[in-house]
Formats: sequence, C-alpha cells, structure tokens
Amino acid sequence: MIKCSILTIGDEICIGQIVNTNAAWIASHCTEIGCEVVTHSIVGDDGEEIKAELTRLSKNSDYVIITGGLGPTHDDVTKKVLCEYFNDTYIWHEPTLVWLQDFYSRRGRQLTERNKLQAYIPSTCQVLSNERGTAPGMLFKTESTIFVSMPGVPREMMYIMEQHVFPLIEQHFTLQNQTRNMFRTLMTIGVAESDLADMIGDVSEFLNTNSSLAFLPSYSGVRLRIGAHNVSSGKAVEIVDTIERNIRQKVGKFIYGANNISIEKTVAQLLTERGETVSVAESCTGGKIGASLTDLPGSSAYFIGGIMAYSNAIKVQELGVNSEDIEHYGAVSEEVACAMSQGVRSKLQTDYGIAATGIAGPDGGTDEKPVGTVWISLSTPTSTITKRFIFGNDRAANRDRTVGAAFDMLYRYLRSRNDDNSGN
Repeated sequence: MIKCSILTIGDEICIGQIVNTNAAWIASHCTEIGCEVVTHSIVGDDGEEIKAELTRLSKNSDYVIITGGLGPTHDDVTKKVLCEYFNDTYIWHEPTLVWLQDFYSRRGRQLTERNKLQAYIPSTCQVLSNERGTAPGMLFKTESTIFVSMPGVPREMMYIMEQHVFPLIEQHFTLQNQTRNMFRTLMTIGVAESDLADMIGDVSEFLNTNSSLAFLPSYSGVRLRIGAHNVSSGKAVEIVDTIERNIRQKVGKFIYGANNISIEKTVAQLLTERGETVSVAESCTGGKIGASLTDLPGSSAYFIGGIMAYSNAIKVQELGVNSEDIEHYGAVSEEVACAMSQGVRSKLQTDYGIAATGIAGPDGGTDEKPVGTVWISLSTPTSTITKRFIFGNDRAANRDRTVGAAFDMLYRYLRSRNDDNSGN
C-alpha cells in the first residue's frame, strides 16, 4: 500500500487567511488512484518547524507531498529549507531558465534577477516542469520516501500533480505490485441519513475487514462511500461491485449517480438529452437555484432565465400571482408557489418552471408557519406538483435545503418520464 502525507506550508494557511483547498484536492485524487492518505499537516514559514515536520512525516510515508513557499519573495522559504534539509547546493537549471525567459518574453515583460532565481535549484532534485507558472516542482528521493515540492498556486500544483506525480505513483503501483485502496461514491437525494441507514440494515452482511461503507450527509443529499482496502486492483473492483449491488437492491430508488456527480449536473444531462428547458421563480432562495443551474458550462442550452420575486409586488406584477391569494393564503403557501411556477413557465416559455417561497428565518415564523417552512412547485407541460417542507431554524441551511429539494423534484419528474418512455 502506498502511503501519502500532505504538507502545506505558509503562514497565510495557519492563520486562516486562505482556505487550504490544495490539500483537499491532492487527498481526493491520491485516494482516487488507490493511495492511503495518512496525514494532513500545515506549517508556517519557519525553517526549523518545516524540517521537523519533514522528518516526522517521512517515518510513515512513501510520498510526502508539499505545497507552498516557492515564490520569489523573502517569505517563500521552502526551497531554501529543502536544500538545507538534504544537505544540497544550488545550481542553475538551464531548461527552467530558458522557460522563464520565454515565459516573460511572451508577456512583454523583462526577466528580473529576482524572478531568474526560480531556476536556481538544489542540485540533487528532479525538476518537475511547470507550464502554468514560474516555479518548477522539485522531487527528492531518500531510501524510503519521495518528497515532492510544488507551488501553492492551485492551477500550478494541479498541473504538476497531473503531469508528473500521479504517473509516478501509478508506475510505483505497477512495478512493485502494490495493493491499493479503491473507493466508489453513490449519490443519493430525497432521503435522510438515518432513513438510509435503516433501509440498508446490518452492514456486516456485506462488509468485512477489507471493505467499508461511510455515510456523508449534506444539505443536498447523502453520499454513500464504498471502500475496498489494501487489496489488488482486481479484487478491489470485485469487492466494490458486490457492495454496490447490495446497496442498490435496498435504496436504489434514491441513488441518482456515482462518483460525486452533482444533482445539478445530472438534471442538466437529462434536460439536454431531451432538448427541454427550465426557468425559475425564486423568493426565499434569492437566486440560488438559478445560480446552481448556471454553474455548469453549456447551461444556456436548457436554462432560459429566472425571476427573483422577493417582494409580493413582484410576484403579482411579473408572475401573475393573484394578490387576493397572497392576502388570503399568505406568500408562503401552496397557492402562491403553484402560481409562481406556472407564471414563470408561461412568461419565459419553458418546458418546466420551478418556484420556491418560504420563511428562511431567523424571523418571520408563526405557529402555523414556523421558520423553515418552504413551498416548492414544479410546473410541467401536463401538471403542477407542489410540496411543503419544514426544514429548520438556520437561514443558510434552509436556503441550501430548498435548492436541493427543488432539484430533487425536477430530477424525479424527468426520471419518471424517462422510465415511462423506456417502457413504451
């Protein structure tokens, strides 16, 4: 089994000025190819602390993957620390120097002495080219551990990992016939974590010491992460396939996809396949449903637009909601939600209209309609489906849950139509 540790260097990470997205990306991709990620570590720009951490991590790691501290300013200390740690000396790396000259020339800039130092590197490292920036990656080998140092800029780190590090790890697996981990994630929606657990039942019926199942809940749904551990590649596939079959037999109707595909992307694919369009009318969500639809490239093929009807006046003027319904039933009601979805579908001439109106909180609730009450409506070419939800007291969570529930309604309708068509 190949074990990896991730070391992030930088005061800005330690004090919370920057979120450590690099470590999450590296860990998820190392796990995906079968490694065991044993440690995440963050150290500030202090040479002695960095050296101590390198020693500690190397005791239980085949790879120590380092990001940060390779820039050209005085507070970027990683290269200097690594040179000292490996008792090395600096040399000019001509290919990097040529790259830097071309890099700055193409941008109409002069290569300064400070930036030129990016090509001044420890003599014993293997240079990992970086075509996304100016600081090359560096790889050092000891008898038991490989150390990889990369810039902290995410796109530069990702390039070096994809072009150099992942192929090296895959080669390591092959040449040494290493066992590996394998994970597969099943994506569910429209069901609570505890209900899923009850329906799946006693996991000991299909899990053993080499396998696992984890429940990862979020406001948009629950991910079921299946794992096979420390086995050959072929055995890992067999284990994961068997567990997935068991799970699908019990909760398959709630599974919409696998391997972290989002519900938004799944809905987008269904709409695109059918050549259909959707529009939104949003009150309590303030545009979050529309934003989720447009997060994906190519969304103009299926998303026409939306109306943020936060006030009652806009509900009446732009969506055709009857003011008497608002006065009699309230803005947060089945009648108003229904009229909103029908109104936006008619006004924007789409196949589907989604509407959400609710009490996000923290104020505005009553005994009859407590905070967290939301009505979501889906208008289709043949009918209108409207449902009430009562989520909770947290405003941000209520808005996110509303987005997830809206996508769940549209997804289930699209799937039911696909199932009907496949049976004809």
